[in-house]
Amino acid sequence: MGLKQVIGTIAALLAIAGLASSGSGQTPAQPLAQPAPTVRPAVEGILAAFATHPLVGIADDHGMAQEQDFYADLVRHPRFAREVGNVVVEFGGAAHQDIIDRYLAGETVPYTELRKVWTNTVGWVPLVSYLGFLNFYAQVRLVNLGLPPEQRIRVWLGEPPIDWSKINSRADLMPFIARRDAHAAEIIRREILAKRKKALVIYGGAHFFDSAHPLRGLVESDHPKALFLVMPYGGHNEKSCDANFEKSISGWPVPALATPVRGTSLATAVLAPGCSRLPGLPPMNEQERKTRMEIEEGLAGLAGDALLYLGPSATLTTSLTSPDIYLDEEYRQEIARRYQIQTGRTLSSAIPRVSPRLQRPNQR
Repeated sequence: MGLKQVIGTIAALLAIAGLASSGSGQTPAQPLAQPAPTVRPAVEGILAAFATHPLVGIADDHGMAQEQDFYADLVRHPRFAREVGNVVVEFGGAAHQDIIDRYLAGETVPYTELRKVWTNTVGWVPLVSYLGFLNFYAQVRLVNLGLPPEQRIRVWLGEPPIDWSKINSRADLMPFIARRDAHAAEIIRREILAKRKKALVIYGGAHFFDSAHPLRGLVESDHPKALFLVMPYGGHNEKSCDANFEKSISGWPVPALATPVRGTSLATAVLAPGCSRLPGLPPMNEQERKTRMEIEEGLAGLAGDALLYLGPSATLTTSLTSPDIYLDEEYRQEIARRYQIQTGRTLSSAIPRVSPRLQRPNQR
């Protein structure tokens, strides 16, 4: 090939690439459009994820009523018991695995005994009290009553066993707090992965993406990429950010599951410049800014494999709480004792004596 032909070929290639100069200036390269995520009805999307992963983790936005209702919808789907069959939850204490097993099998369990399941936990302050979690157990029981024993859903209580009658100080409590993630990880490895089973894992988001709560890391240390992580959309601090994001996904079904998040237009939309899920903070050093950004990305869904959309932020509400603490004085006194140990404060400073507000905190 002659010199003129070489030059002509190079010029043609540069022109095609949009890099050839024109006049006195250069034509800037156009940015490539980001691909859109795949969006489908949420239950269908979760079940599809189990086709490629033994574990699907849903990051629990503690107290979101719509998310708790979604858990019930998911376990009621006929395919769940058949294709998954196990759930590992943060909102139950492993010391009472026998109680929840009997209850979910259809046995009659006195309520004061059953509530030990969600009362005798370690990390909840002062206790698990959302009615949506209690309803979840009831819905699993209802499903199981229609199934033969070998096909029933098993719920594994993830909080480490604790005997609160022996806890009299925060120093007594700390060893149990330190074991929270390790205990749940051991259940998952021993009862699910080692037996080649599948499980839905419902835990607070930090346990999946925060190094201080290493549940996911402990599980995947010897089972790489075993978990498909779903993060819920819970809105931003800025209403304008909610409006812009929700306008961009107005065609989505409710509830919806969108995947993947990173590398798609969804990542840019859900964490747009100037938008935040965290409250404003004073000036920070470089490490603090890095940590904040990691948490921001985690809460926005970028730490996950999929985003769970349960509706516009303004429609998301907080679950009602169990009235036990108001109606059973002896029970209240024990919970007040535990709260004093956990926080050093009195219970009356944390729990109002009126009905809880239904609006989510970021909508107040």
